[in-house]
Amino acid sequence: MKYLLQHRWTLTIVLLAVIAISGCSQKSDNSGNTPSGGETTSPTASPGGQASPGSEKTTTKTIPDAAQKLGVAPQGTACPKNAPVKGLVTAKRGNVYHGPKSPDYASKKPDICFKDQATAEKAGFKAPTAK
Repeated sequence: MKYLLQHRWTLTIVLLAVIAISGCSQKSDNSGNTPSGGETTSPTASPGGQASPGSEKTTTKTIPDAAQKLGVAPQGTACPKNAPVKGLVTAKRGNVYHGPKSPDYASKKPDICFKDQATAEKAGFKAPTAK
């Protein structure tokens, strides 16, 4: 026992190292569940309100209240014929819209649809800028 007390600093350091290593292994187990940047994640809901299969880790997009009042919900990956302008909520470029004559209109999946570009702008969406 006297020998252990003489080397208490060594024991303290070893004990702290063991605690640190065991704490690191617990963090690595949870690192796959925690998104970076503090974003919240939730399953993507389909128009029917049920989660899409295989979409457990997608970032939730928030559509502004004004847009929800002025726009209509998309029908799958397309907009209805009475609201052809596609509104997209993006993290990098903000809220943008794509009209039917846009070059990449067909490749965009809308978050909300508008009857015309003026309505989209009134809802806070803007035309995409050139890359």
